[in-house]
Parts: sequence; C-alpha cells; structure tokens
Amino acid sequence: MTVDLLKYPGIESGVKLGKSVKLAADVVIHAGAEIGDNVQIESGVVIYENVRLGTNTFVGAQCILGERQSGFRAEGYVNPTLSIGNDSTIRSGTIIYSGCTMGSGFQTGHRAVIRENSNFGENCSFGTLSQSDGHINVGNNCRFHNNVFISTFTTVEDNVHFFPMSCTVDSLHPPCGKGRQGPYVEAGAVVCAKVLILPRVRVGKGAVLAGGAVVSKDVPANMIVAGAPAKVIKNKGEVRCQMEDRPAWDVAMESSN
Repeated sequence: MTVDLLKYPGIESGVKLGKSVKLAADVVIHAGAEIGDNVQIESGVVIYENVRLGTNTFVGAQCILGERQSGFRAEGYVNPTLSIGNDSTIRSGTIIYSGCTMGSGFQTGHRAVIRENSNFGENCSFGTLSQSDGHINVGNNCRFHNNVFISTFTTVEDNVHFFPMSCTVDSLHPPCGKGRQGPYVEAGAVVCAKVLILPRVRVGKGAVLAGGAVVSKDVPANMIVAGAPAKVIKNKGEVRCQMEDRPAWDVAMESSN
C-alpha cells in the first residue's frame, strides 16, 4: 500500500504498509516499520522503526509501540525488534517497549505498560494499568487483569490467571539489585486479587493463591494457599461449586474459556 505523504506527514518514506490499512491522519510511523494487512491505527499513535505489526491488528489512540530502551542515546544504539502477532488489540494509551514479542490474539487494556524483552505466547491479555517491568516470559492463554505488576525475571507458564492488584517481585532485599530473580508460576495456576509473590518462589501446576496472600515459599501443585505468610489450606479439588455439584475450579476454567 502506498500513502500520500502530504496527507500523512508523520509516515516516513520506507514504512512497509500492507493492504487495506486504516490510518488516522496524525499517526507517526518511522521508516523500517512493517504494518500487516487490515491493520487499523487510531489518532496520536507513535510506531518506531523496529515494529512488526501482524495482520488484522487494532492499535488504539495515543499508543507508543517500540519505545526505545535505556541507553538509547549511546552511539551505535540499535532498537531491538518489537513483534506483535496477528489479530491483536492494543488499546488506547498502551506503551510497549522494544525487544518484546507477542503471539497472535494478544490484547491489552488501556494504558498498559510493557517494558523491554517481555515475551508472551498466543492468546494472552494484559489489563488496564498493568505493568511488566521487562525480561519476563509468559506462555499461551494467560490473563493479567487490571493493575497487575509483573517484576523482571518472572516466568509464567500456560493458562495462568492473575487477578487485579496482584504482584510479583524480584529482589530479596530491596533496594539491592544483586541476585534478582522473580517467581516461577506453573501452568494453570490462579493468582487471586492482591496476592504478593516473593522472589524465587515456585508456584505449582494448578495451584490457587487466595486473595491477599503473601507467598514466600514454594506452593505444591493443585493446592490452595492463603494468609500472610501463605499456608496450605487444602487441595483445590475439595472445593465444590455452590451452583453445580462438582469441583469449583472445573466450573471456573470452563466459564473463562
């Protein structure tokens, strides 16, 4: 697709635009960016030269994609690639730094911030006012609700849910930066509202961290923990749904799909 540079003064020569791209008149796209077919980009968006946007993607107003990393003023700095997969929705005010990868079907809420070298699999969502502090790895089908904070060096496997105001941290003795390592959350875990997961903790497959828990020790698979500090309460299979006579988390996972 070719554009009239007089009509779109913010689009530099050398931008690769796919077919049927819809652009607001005031978008800024730097030379080298690649925009897939059927992409819609709304007013006030800035897209740096390192960005690769997949087909059928929507970018809401006032987003910044491919934000430069610290040290960008140094001579010879090269902005790493930001790749966002097909069928993604980036809602207004979101900032995504360079060096990140997002699989197909990625979504953000409004004003999410995703720092450098954050990697998400397919069909993930990252909610309004949530922040990744960078250098995280997330699997497929993960949900991060509103106001979630994910520290650097956190690993999250497939099908994990983080509920509002939950948080991971990576420093054993803040503000000391030595030996930083975030938690590791295995597949299918549920992190309820206002949970704090401390550094180096491993949350087992299918575990449930009850609201407000402070998780300072490893959590066994399929167990519910609660309290501050968190302690094992019971196996999650023992919790029955009040509306259906079967395990509550079977019902919950079905309804979330």
